[in-house]
Amino acid sequence: MRDERRALIESIIFNPNRCAVIFFLGGAVAGIAALPGGHESHRSMIIMLILIGCALVGATTWWALRDTSTAWGLQISLVISTGIVSVAAAIGPNVHINFAVLYIWAAVYAALYFRPVAVVLQIGLAGSAYIVVLITAHLSLRSLLDAWTSIFGTAIVLSAVVFALVSLLRRSSREDPLTRLANRRAWEERIDEELERSRRNKTPLSLAVIDIDNFKAVNDRDGHQAGDRVLRSFADGWVGTVRGSGDFVARLGGDEFGLLAPGSDEAGLQGIVKRFHEISPDNVSCSIGTATWDRNETGDDLFGRADEAMYRAKRDWRRS
Repeated sequence: MRDERRALIESIIFNPNRCAVIFFLGGAVAGIAALPGGHESHRSMIIMLILIGCALVGATTWWALRDTSTAWGLQISLVISTGIVSVAAAIGPNVHINFAVLYIWAAVYAALYFRPVAVVLQIGLAGSAYIVVLITAHLSLRSLLDAWTSIFGTAIVLSAVVFALVSLLRRSSREDPLTRLANRRAWEERIDEELERSRRNKTPLSLAVIDIDNFKAVNDRDGHQAGDRVLRSFADGWVGTVRGSGDFVARLGGDEFGLLAPGSDEAGLQGIVKRFHEISPDNVSCSIGTATWDRNETGDDLFGRADEAMYRAKRDWRRS
């Protein structure tokens, strides 16, 4: 039961559409809860009911699209929600607090799922909208500044903390902690991206699978700390060798690594492989197998060809 609850929570957190459903439902509930408080006019009550209806429509829409996410759609949706919150805050019974707290929800949502520029733009838009709301309330300058700072001081600090934590988690989930290279998960995502880019741009794509020679003997003879130093030395050397424009090195597990070389054909990849072979910390070598995409095979097939080539290179090394 505990695992099921955790899986449910993760399915919500990792899906921005489903989280948007909760955001809109929360806004609708907040609007419904404010209705018994008695707005100042029948007109305000009608407007509030319309806003609640808009929030429910938003929740329904994102529930229907829960498995289809687009960055632009989410950003436009957050802009619309900012407008709804602004209108609700303007007609609410207490413009200083009340629905303005929902601006903080929007800021946290942006920090969770958007890129830095989009986060800044969304918070800037919401902050500007709230200034307009406060001006229409005919507050004194001191009251306006206090109200705005209390909401957006909190929104800015909280969104900055959330964004930093999310960035750290994303990086750690895609980074090998020992070598600081990308991990298997990041590799699998990247190879799909590069295959699609190569297909679209009609450019070559090559791949190499790398295995450290006799690595188990290094661990047995010198200890695991020595083995870790060898892996880090290889990783640092390879990163310093590849082109920064697009070559991608990842640790696939144990002493196996992968190299993606977008834009390189077999001849170009061999130049990189030659430089990789020149890196030999503590006189430890590596076996490398290569393959260039034939423009028809899948990523798994391409990797399989390079892996087979690596094992042939490993057998040649053992016979030498």
